[in-house]
Amino acid sequence: MFRTLTLFVAFGMLILAVSCAEEPKKEEAAPTPAAAQPAAETKAEGPYYELTKDDVTSHPDWTSMNVTFKGAKIGDKKAAIEKALGTAEKVDPIGTDHYRSVFGKSSFAIYTYKMTGELQKIEIFGRSADLIADPKFKKLLATGDLAFLHQAFGMEEKAEMNFDTTGMEYIYDAKGFRFAKYNLASGAVHSIIFSKIKK
Repeated sequence: MFRTLTLFVAFGMLILAVSCAEEPKKEEAAPTPAAAQPAAETKAEGPYYELTKDDVTSHPDWTSMNVTFKGAKIGDKKAAIEKALGTAEKVDPIGTDHYRSVFGKSSFAIYTYKMTGELQKIEIFGRSADLIADPKFKKLLATGDLAFLHQAFGMEEKAEMNFDTTGMEYIYDAKGFRFAKYNLASGAVHSIIFSKIKK
């Protein structure tokens, strides 16, 4: 009996020793590289400056994210866009990801993301210069003068052809602003574009 009890106690101590042993450390998952993560988007929360009423460029904090045009702003969805701008006269696919909706007898257009319908860009053509309150934007739209562009906004970050729209774009992406020139059969057309800023 004593031998059975001793065997029982020894067996119990063995189980206790095994259960108290330290568990092996689990390997931690490697963090996702920063390049694989989506770029964070800049979102303005106001104040908003209305292009048809305000001298936008007199405010040093302006970017495309706090500019509105006829009440529409970057990030708006379908209901807000239609409330501000009404129904588009024409809608075309642009590239693989966007639709371009034209308004005001081709005086301005907006670009929306196909998957969500979110407003990504507002483009205002030269024939709409009279609608714009800001004197710098108004003069740029009316004249298309590159010397004035550089005088008013400094040198562009870069200039490149946008093959989706065939416009030569002078890029100020830190502000979310571009100036575009199109050479069409009917003549030169220029525009200002406000687009979504990504960090």
